[in-house]
Amino acid sequence: MFTSFERALGSLGEMDANRLFFDNYKRLLKRSVPFGLLLGLQLHAQSPVPGTDVSRPSLLSDPPETRSPFVLRAINDPDTGKAGFSFAGQEDPPVIRARPGEDIRLTYINGMSTHSQEKCVDGPCMNMTNLHFHGLHVSPNAPQDDVITMMAMPGQSLRYVVNIPLDQPPGLYWYHTHPHGESYRQSLDGMSGAIVIDGMESYIPEIKHVRERILVLRDKALEENDSTAPALRSRVQIPSTSCGASTEKPERIFTVNGAIRPQIAIGPGERQFWRIVNASPDLYADLQVDTGQLEIVALDGMPLAFHDPKHRTDFADHILVPPAGRVEAIVTGPKPGEHASLRTRCFDTGPDGDPNPAMVLADMVDLAQPTLATAASEDTQPPIHKPLSPKLIARIENRAPDFVVTFTEDKKGFYINGKKYGPMDAPMTSVAVGTYRHWKVVNNTREVHPFHIHQVHFLVYAQNGEHLAHPVWLDTVNVPVNGSVDLMMDFTDPIIRGVSLFHCHLLSHEDKGMMAKILFK
Repeated sequence: MFTSFERALGSLGEMDANRLFFDNYKRLLKRSVPFGLLLGLQLHAQSPVPGTDVSRPSLLSDPPETRSPFVLRAINDPDTGKAGFSFAGQEDPPVIRARPGEDIRLTYINGMSTHSQEKCVDGPCMNMTNLHFHGLHVSPNAPQDDVITMMAMPGQSLRYVVNIPLDQPPGLYWYHTHPHGESYRQSLDGMSGAIVIDGMESYIPEIKHVRERILVLRDKALEENDSTAPALRSRVQIPSTSCGASTEKPERIFTVNGAIRPQIAIGPGERQFWRIVNASPDLYADLQVDTGQLEIVALDGMPLAFHDPKHRTDFADHILVPPAGRVEAIVTGPKPGEHASLRTRCFDTGPDGDPNPAMVLADMVDLAQPTLATAASEDTQPPIHKPLSPKLIARIENRAPDFVVTFTEDKKGFYINGKKYGPMDAPMTSVAVGTYRHWKVVNNTREVHPFHIHQVHFLVYAQNGEHLAHPVWLDTVNVPVNGSVDLMMDFTDPIIRGVSLFHCHLLSHEDKGMMAKILFK
């Protein structure tokens, strides 16, 4: 087992190991590549899978599922060189299911090639890799959610034992690779999957009796020389006119569980429980269903009722899910004879942002379905509620920020508080475990940036200095163009100690420096 990149080099000769170690970190430290909220509230990731045929729709398939222990392998497509996951002999990332109090135990084998055909932000990719368990309230130290020192080069392995706390909010989380400098490319290739922590039915009993759908949104690149690109844009109904401030042509479209515009079987008036994760490295999903409102029960894995037992659901015509965000909602099927779709609306990412057009993600159709798969888990425990005193919340909200995160960018890269991330950096800030803190995140750029911090959730209570009518708990939040958000950070979990990270979750920005360390002590 290798628990760090340095230890993994032990299999090489001393001189070769030192040279590879320092060459690697010099590459990471010298990243300098130009790059031209909103709370509305594969593998061979791009390899052919059922549903990518432009000419015919496919019925949505459910991802495979697993519980610990299991083995996950990183691979490359022998023809395209694109990266992906292999599980149980299939190139399809599994849904990891676990109960509060259990461990996620997995062996992660880097079976990628030593010479990559793909380009990362500073030249050819090195195919180093690791895993991040996004949103889970777990330790940032090895062998848990450690993305700083745990690293596997091709031919090496990592063994994870992630202790899920008993009070982990049940809901939808996800895992993805997190090697600095290569995160964007690996995420774009599809190296991601969903995590479900059991127990949501203890907050919303009615989902015991409805069909569960896990929908993982990823990207398919539309290459310039790809003769099918116009047909693919037409298939998902991207409008011919530009969306928002960006005038560039869209370069990617969403897939759902690896398929382009699949059909979701749902009977007329049938209620289903949809758990949706936006696993794109930088596309936003402003989700809407044609059948009416979404009945939202959880955001970013946290049940709405976790902090407020009386707040079980919210209804919304649409909801903006940023890259890395999740939404869990009850959806109702269309009336008999009506056509309905799941779609994403246009989202304006700002004058310097990328195009984010409207498109159809999937069609809701009345088709015969397999045996009912429900959202209920075995041995459901009573719900955990952690309401916070209004006086405590008001005290944190009304005091001056304890820490300010400022996003900036220029032609040389992306920065937090004027600094680019380096793997050998000291923590930018520290926090005493057992406290709540007021953080302000400021965006001094002309494009939106989704802010994410590992290990914790936060209460988003103000945007651009104005208090929100309905504050929400998230782990990833958009910061508007030339704007700000105010957050109440929950640093009270005693098991979260050590060095962790916060960053922009547009992964090309993170790769180019928009990330920093935090010490929990």
